[in-house]
Amino acid sequence: MNTAQIILSQIKAIDPRAIWAWGAKELVAMRDGLKFKTSGMVKWKGYVYVRYNDATDLYDIEFFRIRNFKVKNDKQFRGVFAEDLVRMIDEVVG
Repeated sequence: MNTAQIILSQIKAIDPRAIWAWGAKELVAMRDGLKFKTSGMVKWKGYVYVRYNDATDLYDIEFFRIRNFKVKNDKQFRGVFAEDLVRMIDEVVG
C-alpha cells in the first residue's frame, strides 16, 4: 500500500463520509502523501495536501489555493496524529 492509500484509508476509518462532505475531487497520490481539491458547499475551497513526515511519524497538512498562476498558502499544520486528520481538515474546510 502506498502512502496516499494509507492516508485515504485512515481518513475513511475515522469518518467514512468526510471525503464526500469536503467535496473532494482530483485526488492525487503524491510521493509522500495525498493531495485533493475541495469544492461544493464548504466554507473554504482550495487544495489540501496531507504529507507524511518520516522523521516524526506524523502528518503535515497544507491548505493552499492557486490564483492567477500563483500559489497562495492559507494555513498549515505540522505534527498531526492520524486520529486528528479529519478534525484538522474540518477546521479549515468546514
